[in-house]
Amino acid sequence: MFSIRKLSMLVVCALTAVSCRDRALADSSMELLVNPERLNLGQVFVGHRSAQKLELRNAGRQSIDVTLSVESPFEVPTSLTLGGGESREIDAALLANRVGFLRGTISITWGTNTKEVPIEAIAVQPPECPARDCRIFTFDPSSGACTETISADGTTCGTTNQCIVSGVCMAGECVGQARDCNDDNACTNDACDAASGCIHDAVACAASTDPCVAPVCDAVTGCGFAPVVDGAACGTNDCMTAHVCIGGQCVTRPAPDGSECSAPTVCRGAGLCRNQVCELPTSNALSPRWRYTPPADHEVAFLGHVDALGNLYATESWIGAPMAQGNGPQGEQDAEDRNGFGIACLPDEADGGSFCGAPPNPNVPITALLSLTPNGVVRFKVQVTTGCAGCTYGHFFAIDSAGHRLFFTSMGETQARSTDDGRLLWKITPTSGIPGYDVRSDGGAAFSMSAPLLIGNDVIGIPVIEGVSDHHSYVQAFDRATGSFRWQFHRKGHLYGTGVAGSGELWTSSANCWAVAGEMARVNGAGVTLAAQFVQWIPSSYGQNYAVGASSGSLQYLDDSFTTLSNLSMPTGASSGSIALHGSDQSLVLWDSPYRRLTRHVWQNVRPTWPVYSNEYSFTGVLGSGPDFELLTDGGVGWTSQAPDGGYVGAVSASGTELFQCPLPSSVDSPTTIIKGRAYVETGGTIVGYDVPADVAPGGWVSRFGSLGRGGSSR
Repeated sequence: MFSIRKLSMLVVCALTAVSCRDRALADSSMELLVNPERLNLGQVFVGHRSAQKLELRNAGRQSIDVTLSVESPFEVPTSLTLGGGESREIDAALLANRVGFLRGTISITWGTNTKEVPIEAIAVQPPECPARDCRIFTFDPSSGACTETISADGTTCGTTNQCIVSGVCMAGECVGQARDCNDDNACTNDACDAASGCIHDAVACAASTDPCVAPVCDAVTGCGFAPVVDGAACGTNDCMTAHVCIGGQCVTRPAPDGSECSAPTVCRGAGLCRNQVCELPTSNALSPRWRYTPPADHEVAFLGHVDALGNLYATESWIGAPMAQGNGPQGEQDAEDRNGFGIACLPDEADGGSFCGAPPNPNVPITALLSLTPNGVVRFKVQVTTGCAGCTYGHFFAIDSAGHRLFFTSMGETQARSTDDGRLLWKITPTSGIPGYDVRSDGGAAFSMSAPLLIGNDVIGIPVIEGVSDHHSYVQAFDRATGSFRWQFHRKGHLYGTGVAGSGELWTSSANCWAVAGEMARVNGAGVTLAAQFVQWIPSSYGQNYAVGASSGSLQYLDDSFTTLSNLSMPTGASSGSIALHGSDQSLVLWDSPYRRLTRHVWQNVRPTWPVYSNEYSFTGVLGSGPDFELLTDGGVGWTSQAPDGGYVGAVSASGTELFQCPLPSSVDSPTTIIKGRAYVETGGTIVGYDVPADVAPGGWVSRFGSLGRGGSSR
């Protein structure tokens, strides 16, 4: 029989047990499940809101109060209550306020529990929608594009077309009166520009062939001619006899002491006659117009590449961490180098895997594509390769100025990038689909690739060689806009002298390994072989529809019929290995290295006759060593050369007259580029621009490397 005391103790214990069990049930009933456990909003646009659903589920039977918080600019509801077993979706949102990777953590608290959910996105600048009369463009963040609607009929227009007066919208077009831009001046060409309105450009009167008569323009009568001022030079002055204009006629007179015997240049004053001798003043070192100096421990490689507007393209390399991410001027990481959350990924050498986010080892080779304006301002600098130690030497680019595209091959891949902002357009592996013929000892195929070639109007060609000791050669052709495969040119053995003629055709010589170069072939932009014939010869340069090369002690010429290989006389004492060729469809310029002789020869009619003495010159005044040449607009040649304490930049006219030759204050470490009044060189780890009175020729091959920027093809 229980005592009262024992009964009381049992009741207390029973009540205590119930209380403990109820607390355990309460704690277990407050379980909160979150799905997904990590949020990636993907690509979002600055200034626009983007959201993704986050599911919260109360796995218990009791109601729970939930509080949430996240760092700006991310947004979540601050609190909610979930009944027992209830699920609810909330918006985890972002109003992006800057370009780049955005990361945060959603903190979710209920009772004494807390769960953290990482949230991230990559923010990019939305494209700028165009402005057009009678069309309304609005950016749609869901599609990433601008949508277009038509303005209502009768809407006033003309703000984006200054050539329309009293315009109104009709069916989406601005209709009105044409603006009258006639200024009643015979010396101006009157026109209207939609953006700026009336323009009045000066009439370009025809040049005079008589040095003593100059073109003039009268506002009423228009262009005409008038005598130049008496005493103006009309020919040479050897300090004994001077050719001067008197009364509109070129006459000879005794040269007075102090008269000008040599025209001034950009770095040297005029030569003056003293005691019947032409005294030339000392040339001053040409001062840089601008200089691009990379950050410390960065290396630039400028190989002379410019586009049609004069913008420069180079590479900048360093050892360190990747660039800041984003699509803007600060750089981008290619899509292939990101994981599913848009975070930069680099190889993790420690475990053979990969590490995403901050790189585990910041000491990796990084290479960026660098573009500068003609005034040396950075247009963009975007990361293009990681882990490429050899990229510090630079890349030979093929620049499609009309298509705003640039192509290069690195680390077994060919990349296409926009010349507007450097963004990646596409990337392909040119060796895909090529079978291994002569494989390595480990069974893998052995490939090597050359610089891309601009073929036709819309094809980029990549020369590929396969094999270790016995080879097959290919030109893989891809669409410039999309990177899709177009066609393939294949020969057993090697391709020699591969290039692109001015017509856009692929020209190449080929032969089996260890055999003498033999078959020449022409292939059009569609991949059709137009001609193929045995010609034991290797071309080195291409014109519009012909090729030229030096071989066996002579210069040789081949036209597009492939029927006749014409021998052209080699300059006296020269050898084929000492000749550098530069030319167009009008002339051929040779640099004879041992004799330091620059000569120009003019083609006669369609087929060349060699030598042709019309307009021929022999210039031996090139200073410095290792000159690199550019064919200039007027048929002359410009160059830079090296010197122990700097270098030189110079030019000679089509008639062989020295235009200028200026010392440079720093070394010359790169090929020459002269375009639109600027000479660009790499010097001492920097890129330097100089003002020079010259411009590169619009046609022909303009340097020993072909046309830089056009993949070795002629312009």
